[in-house]
Amino acid sequence: MTTVSIHPPDLDPAAAARRLADLGFLATSDLPDRPGPAYLLVALRPIPTLRHYDPERVDYWVSEGGRGKAATLTRDTPQPLERTFSWGLIRITDRLAVTNEYLTFGGSLTAAVVDADSIAVFRSPAPLLRRGGHSQSWDHGAEILGAFFGKLLLAVDYHPGFEAQLAAAEPIVRYAAFVDDVVSRYRGNPALRSGHPDLWLLMQGEERRLRSDAQDAWASGAELRRSI
Repeated sequence: MTTVSIHPPDLDPAAAARRLADLGFLATSDLPDRPGPAYLLVALRPIPTLRHYDPERVDYWVSEGGRGKAATLTRDTPQPLERTFSWGLIRITDRLAVTNEYLTFGGSLTAAVVDADSIAVFRSPAPLLRRGGHSQSWDHGAEILGAFFGKLLLAVDYHPGFEAQLAAAEPIVRYAAFVDDVVSRYRGNPALRSGHPDLWLLMQGEERRLRSDAQDAWASGAELRRSI
């Protein structure tokens, strides 16, 4: 499994419960506001409040033995829980099967029961992008990130050993691979740059930041991208 640092005390389930007093879930940060760290807080309550969106389950992905595996968090999941989660889709679902979705590069998950509510804290050192749903729009870059994840899935199917390599990578390395992929394609395609100037500027800025502030992650991300 990917090794990630423990989240700071102000993001434990008890603190998250206070932030979720009048909400079903809360997320930050996303591009272009800042590149991370990011978190997603979710409250699974025994009785819907009917005042806002009331989650009842969270579906996400983990890596076990170098392979991706679907996982689900509900009020029936044994808690307290602390584990890593992997890259891909996080889907929050309510009692009416209405969803809100996120795209993530992976991180740490902590969940615990606080005053009868199951409180989950998903934390990542890389951006967490909204992929639409009942209560939110799409984040800038989420569509192209979804396409990148589709490319990863194809590589998993056709390149032996790539899934294990991807599972072993740190979340920030997966993010660096994504930025490198976008910048490389846009740099060689004037039509993409002119058609999506805001995204091009954003990804250029992230490339500079990663090259400067996370040199090892950038180099590993570039190597991961070449393996796709």
